[in-house]
Amino acid sequence: MSHDRVLVLTTGEKDWWWSMAEVLPTVERVWTAIGRSDRAEVRMLRVPLVPDVVEEVLVFAPTRIVLTVVTPGTIEVATLLRQRMAGRPPMILYMYGDATEGLHAFGGFADILTERDMFVCSSEADAAATRRCFPRADVVAIPFPLVDQFVLNRGPQGPVPVRLAYVGRVSEQKNLHTLLLALWIVRAVHGETPGLDVYGAVDGLGSPNMGLTFPDYGEYLRRLTKRLGLEDTVTWHGFMPRDWLFDHVHTAPHAMVSPSLHSDENFGSSVLASLVNGQQVVTTEWGGHVAYRQWFPEQLTLVPVHRTTTGPAIDPVALADAIRLAVGRASTVSVSDADLDRARTAFSERIVVGRTLALLDRPGGDAVPMAKSPEQRHLDRQRARFGGGRKIFEDYADPVARLFFEAYGMRAALTFDAGESYVLPPWVELVDGVLRVDDPHRGSTSYPVETEAGEPLILTACPSMDTLRLPLPLVEALVTSGYAFVLPRATGPATRDVEADGQRVGMARPDPGRRATDPQRGDRSVRA
Repeated sequence: MSHDRVLVLTTGEKDWWWSMAEVLPTVERVWTAIGRSDRAEVRMLRVPLVPDVVEEVLVFAPTRIVLTVVTPGTIEVATLLRQRMAGRPPMILYMYGDATEGLHAFGGFADILTERDMFVCSSEADAAATRRCFPRADVVAIPFPLVDQFVLNRGPQGPVPVRLAYVGRVSEQKNLHTLLLALWIVRAVHGETPGLDVYGAVDGLGSPNMGLTFPDYGEYLRRLTKRLGLEDTVTWHGFMPRDWLFDHVHTAPHAMVSPSLHSDENFGSSVLASLVNGQQVVTTEWGGHVAYRQWFPEQLTLVPVHRTTTGPAIDPVALADAIRLAVGRASTVSVSDADLDRARTAFSERIVVGRTLALLDRPGGDAVPMAKSPEQRHLDRQRARFGGGRKIFEDYADPVARLFFEAYGMRAALTFDAGESYVLPPWVELVDGVLRVDDPHRGSTSYPVETEAGEPLILTACPSMDTLRLPLPLVEALVTSGYAFVLPRATGPATRDVEADGQRVGMARPDPGRRATDPQRGDRSVRA
């Protein structure tokens, strides 16, 4: 067995990012544990480095260099070592959604990587996105070993009535406006009122890789809550410390819900914290969430992410169905400690240390430059075109962005059926003959309504339930871009387009929608 000398470069440069402040120490502990083994000698340095340390590193002569995170500080040191060290020892770089940002944090370092270097991602989705940047890269998915740091319930957890909980940043890509719409559907169609507690601070991040922002998303959500009549249902708690969340949320009866379509949702630590405590969880079939179905089949309900003409979207009715299913299961399903312990083990430090040690035995590639994909070269040009910042895509319709969305889980396209009766979400409104879409996530657009453009269809506006007539081509455009949906009839347990227990199950289709010639609905229509 060879004895590697491993230099680990780590940093506190991203401690402002709460998720990173939680995750990064687990990666450091893994390499500290490896250093205690007989397999490798590990030296860990925190950048920025004091003077003369680089000279000491050259004497140490590492056979491998690990970057626990890519930041300006770690890249500066890694670049210097690559330039000065003979033989260019291979590097192991940890990725945190960097690929979906077009390798923004890498800068020019992306041009001096070689095929001997290796990437570690926390999920298969992030690994797939990384391969979009470097097709010949050696990429390995290893989860973060967070369980050892979690507070865990012990003993039987009996079924009890629960509320919904969301824990995370209050940010446009987290898609909380669609969650509110789904709760309105649960109440309007099924007469049920599951409460929702939201824990998290507004970040104002928007979609920086699209150059999109939405003014005061937190205040928008409060107005939307009032408009949908959900003020008695939704409670906004703001930011809460991690320990408090374990004491009052993750270990308490609840059903966690995460409707996120965030472009770097590569793991989902809040989701994991609830799963390992035996709670029911509803998430989008997106990014790092997908891997959890292998370990928590009785607890996880996944909502498919659809391909639209303007990026990824979820059907709010499917989300509503998933919420009803999870709340029902929380009141009836009890998960054994034995099953939970098997799942917890997969995210333990012991298992992750073993998988990480195996990286040292992987055959290295050739010491040739790592070629970027045509898409990544395109993004490099786009970044320069847009001024060198974080914007790399034209918008959510950008065809290159679609490749990364597909890596993260965007699947079947939304399709139009002229026989259905469609409903418009609250962020789509007809004003003075112009249909305006003000989507906090995917941006704003408008459509002039040309009444002579074909036979009109009748749609319903949510939440007023007023009707309006729109040309068929426009309705088709709204449906395929995710801005019109079909309300179901009130039925039994709702399961349409929802995956539970690792399988997709179906629900009876709603009644076909009536066309513009329907006299009952036509009398209430608003003509454009």
